[in-house]
Amino acid sequence: MIGLVTLAITVRPDKTITVTIPRGGNLSEAKQFLKSKISWIQKQLQKIDQHTQCRDTPDLNIDLEKTQNDLFDRLDYFSKKHNLSYNKAGFRCQKTRWGSCSGKNNVNLNVNIAFLPEELQDYVLLHELVHTKVKNHSRKFWVELDKHTEGRAKELSRELKKYRIRLRAHLTCSKNSCF
Repeated sequence: MIGLVTLAITVRPDKTITVTIPRGGNLSEAKQFLKSKISWIQKQLQKIDQHTQCRDTPDLNIDLEKTQNDLFDRLDYFSKKHNLSYNKAGFRCQKTRWGSCSGKNNVNLNVNIAFLPEELQDYVLLHELVHTKVKNHSRKFWVELDKHTEGRAKELSRELKKYRIRLRAHLTCSKNSCF
């Protein structure tokens, strides 16, 4: 592994700020670097605040089993409506993805999708269904997804990025499923 050769600053969603210095670097260099980046850090913190304000607090009293059934019903509905067939669907405790579609057209949905607004839930369902037709995120994929989202694919994608996958601790998850 190649070592760090420059100073780096990381601002995390919980507003933790980390300064990483290369081997042989010193604390006074790190402090000076940090001071020189105050404006950038403030912008990053403002972005975090904006994302937090845009997001509604999720309702933690959701009946997840009912929501799972509703989501699968909507997946079936969209599949038939848009002629995008999938093999099978499952709910998973994924750490970084809202959903996925395998090469065999199996659609997996993150259990945390239950806490998204319905419009974004539908976007995730349509996104994964379009992957049954186009397996990557090429221009062809986005054009196809636009057909099913009234030309709003990129807008909905940006909106989805304002939400974080948060709830893992309160769920009982096995290797393949939740609940």
